[in-house]
Amino acid sequence: MKQHWIALGLCLSLAGCASYDGAGLRPGAGADEVRALMGEPGTIWREADGGVTWEYARGPQGLQTYMARLGSDGRLREIRQVLNTESFARIRSGITTRDEVRRMLGAPARELYFALKDEQVWDYRYFHELSRYDYAFSVHFDRQGIVSGTETVPDDPRYFSSGADGLN
Repeated sequence: MKQHWIALGLCLSLAGCASYDGAGLRPGAGADEVRALMGEPGTIWREADGGVTWEYARGPQGLQTYMARLGSDGRLREIRQVLNTESFARIRSGITTRDEVRRMLGAPARELYFALKDEQVWDYRYFHELSRYDYAFSVHFDRQGIVSGTETVPDDPRYFSSGADGLN
Protein backbone atom coordinates (compact mmCIF):
# COMPACT_ATOMS: atom_id res chain seq x y z
CA MET A 1 0.00 0.00 0.00
CA LYS A 2 2.85 2.37 0.83
CA GLN A 3 4.37 1.76 -2.64
CA HIS A 4 1.05 2.74 -4.23
CA TRP A 5 1.11 6.15 -2.50
CA ILE A 6 4.74 6.71 -3.44
CA ALA A 7 4.02 5.90 -7.09
CA LEU A 8 0.95 8.15 -7.09
CA GLY A 9 2.94 11.00 -5.52
CA LEU A 10 5.71 10.58 -8.08
CA CYS A 11 3.23 10.66 -10.98
CA LEU A 12 1.53 13.77 -9.63
CA SER A 13 4.81 15.56 -9.05
CA LEU A 14 6.03 14.74 -12.57
CA ALA A 15 2.75 15.87 -14.11
CA GLY A 16 2.96 19.12 -12.20
CA CYS A 17 6.46 19.86 -13.50
CA ALA A 18 5.66 20.03 -17.19
CA SER A 19 3.46 22.61 -18.82
CA TYR A 20 2.75 22.57 -22.50
CA ASP A 21 1.83 26.25 -22.68
CA GLY A 22 3.53 27.92 -19.73
CA ALA A 23 0.30 28.23 -17.78
CA GLY A 24 1.11 29.60 -14.37
CA LEU A 25 4.22 31.47 -15.49
CA ARG A 26 4.12 35.16 -14.66
CA PRO A 27 6.53 38.01 -15.42
CA GLY A 28 9.33 37.95 -12.88
CA ALA A 29 9.59 34.15 -12.77
CA GLY A 30 13.17 32.90 -12.78
CA ALA A 31 14.83 31.00 -15.63
CA ASP A 32 14.84 27.80 -13.54
CA GLU A 33 11.08 28.06 -13.05
CA VAL A 34 10.54 28.58 -16.79
CA ARG A 35 12.69 25.52 -17.56
CA ALA A 36 10.91 23.44 -14.94
CA LEU A 37 7.50 24.25 -16.43
CA MET A 38 8.31 24.41 -20.16
CA GLY A 39 11.32 22.11 -20.49
CA GLU A 40 14.50 22.80 -22.41
CA PRO A 41 14.06 25.41 -25.16
CA GLY A 42 14.51 24.22 -28.73
CA THR A 43 16.42 27.38 -29.63
CA ILE A 44 17.88 30.16 -27.54
CA TRP A 45 17.95 33.56 -29.23
CA ARG A 46 20.39 36.16 -27.84
CA GLU A 47 18.99 39.68 -27.55
CA ALA A 48 20.91 42.94 -28.00
CA ASP A 49 20.15 44.03 -24.42
CA GLY A 50 21.79 40.92 -22.91
CA GLY A 51 18.53 39.03 -22.48
CA VAL A 52 17.43 35.89 -24.31
CA THR A 53 14.33 34.50 -25.97
CA TRP A 54 13.67 30.81 -25.49
CA GLU A 55 11.75 29.10 -28.28
CA TYR A 56 9.34 26.25 -27.55
CA ALA A 57 8.04 24.94 -30.89
CA ARG A 58 5.35 22.32 -30.27
CA GLY A 59 5.27 21.02 -33.89
CA PRO A 60 5.17 19.27 -36.18
CA GLN A 61 1.85 17.97 -34.85
CA GLY A 62 1.37 20.76 -32.33
CA LEU A 63 -0.33 24.04 -33.18
CA GLN A 64 1.70 26.41 -31.02
CA THR A 65 5.15 27.93 -30.69
CA TYR A 66 5.88 29.82 -27.50
CA MET A 67 8.55 32.48 -27.13
CA ALA A 68 9.66 33.16 -23.56
CA ARG A 69 11.56 36.46 -23.27
CA LEU A 70 13.96 36.67 -20.32
CA GLY A 71 15.83 39.82 -19.35
CA SER A 72 19.56 40.03 -18.69
CA ASP A 73 18.71 39.34 -15.03
CA GLY A 74 17.32 35.91 -15.96
CA ARG A 75 13.74 36.92 -15.12
CA LEU A 76 10.77 36.27 -17.38
CA ARG A 77 9.52 39.40 -19.14
CA GLU A 78 6.79 37.74 -21.23
CA ILE A 79 5.72 34.48 -22.80
CA ARG A 80 3.61 34.48 -25.94
CA GLN A 81 2.22 32.07 -28.50
CA VAL A 82 3.45 33.29 -31.92
CA LEU A 83 1.59 31.08 -34.41
CA ASN A 84 -1.32 33.43 -35.03
CA THR A 85 -2.67 35.80 -37.64
CA GLU A 86 -1.08 38.82 -35.95
CA SER A 87 2.42 37.33 -36.31
CA PHE A 88 1.74 36.13 -39.86
CA ALA A 89 0.67 39.65 -40.88
CA ARG A 90 4.19 40.93 -40.08
CA ILE A 91 5.70 38.80 -42.85
CA ARG A 92 6.09 40.83 -46.05
CA SER A 93 6.74 39.47 -49.54
CA GLY A 94 9.91 40.88 -51.07
CA ILE A 95 11.14 42.20 -47.73
CA THR A 96 11.16 39.61 -44.92
CA THR A 97 14.10 37.17 -44.88
CA ARG A 98 14.23 33.50 -43.95
CA ASP A 99 16.17 34.36 -40.77
CA GLU A 100 13.52 36.91 -39.76
CA VAL A 101 10.70 34.40 -40.30
CA ARG A 102 12.59 31.82 -38.24
CA ARG A 103 13.04 34.34 -35.45
CA MET A 104 9.38 35.48 -35.56
CA LEU A 105 7.65 32.10 -35.87
CA GLY A 106 10.19 29.54 -34.68
CA ALA A 107 10.94 26.22 -36.30
CA PRO A 108 8.51 25.24 -39.06
CA ALA A 109 6.48 22.05 -38.80
CA ARG A 110 7.66 21.10 -42.27
CA GLU A 111 10.21 22.30 -44.83
CA LEU A 112 9.85 21.51 -48.52
CA TYR A 113 11.86 22.35 -51.63
CA PHE A 114 10.28 22.60 -55.06
CA ALA A 115 13.00 22.28 -57.69
CA LEU A 116 10.93 23.40 -60.68
CA LYS A 117 10.11 26.69 -58.97
CA ASP A 118 13.47 26.82 -57.16
CA GLU A 119 11.63 27.72 -53.98
CA GLN A 120 11.66 26.59 -50.40
CA VAL A 121 8.42 26.46 -48.40
CA TRP A 122 8.04 26.40 -44.65
CA ASP A 123 4.74 25.24 -43.20
CA TYR A 124 3.32 26.07 -39.78
CA ARG A 125 0.21 24.46 -38.31
CA TYR A 126 -1.93 26.71 -36.14
CA PHE A 127 -5.36 27.20 -34.64
CA HIS A 128 -7.22 30.09 -36.31
CA GLU A 129 -8.72 32.26 -33.59
CA LEU A 130 -11.76 33.49 -35.53
CA SER A 131 -12.81 30.41 -37.49
CA ARG A 132 -11.97 28.03 -34.61
CA TYR A 133 -10.37 25.55 -37.05
CA ASP A 134 -6.84 24.32 -37.62
CA TYR A 135 -4.97 25.81 -40.58
CA ALA A 136 -1.58 25.60 -42.22
CA PHE A 137 0.33 28.81 -42.91
CA SER A 138 2.97 28.47 -45.64
CA VAL A 139 5.85 30.83 -46.27
CA HIS A 140 7.52 30.67 -49.70
CA PHE A 141 11.16 31.77 -50.13
CA ASP A 142 13.05 32.58 -53.31
CA ARG A 143 16.63 31.40 -53.88
CA GLN A 144 17.99 34.46 -52.01
CA GLY A 145 15.98 33.54 -48.90
CA ILE A 146 13.48 36.40 -49.26
CA VAL A 147 9.76 35.76 -48.77
CA SER A 148 8.11 35.49 -52.19
CA GLY A 149 4.62 34.80 -50.87
CA THR A 150 2.47 33.25 -48.16
CA GLU A 151 -0.74 31.27 -48.11
CA THR A 152 -3.18 29.90 -45.58
CA VAL A 153 -5.14 26.69 -46.16
CA PRO A 154 -7.30 24.43 -43.99
CA ASP A 155 -5.08 21.98 -42.15
CA ASP A 156 -4.93 18.30 -42.97
CA PRO A 157 -2.80 16.60 -40.28
CA ARG A 158 -1.99 13.76 -42.68
CA TYR A 159 0.07 16.25 -44.67
CA PHE A 160 2.39 16.67 -41.69
CA SER A 161 2.72 13.02 -40.77
CA SER A 162 6.18 11.67 -41.09
CA GLY A 163 6.73 9.98 -44.42
CA ALA A 164 3.05 9.44 -45.20
CA ASP A 165 3.25 11.30 -48.48
CA GLY A 166 6.81 10.40 -49.46
CA LEU A 167 7.96 14.03 -49.33
CA ASN A 168 10.19 13.76 -46.27
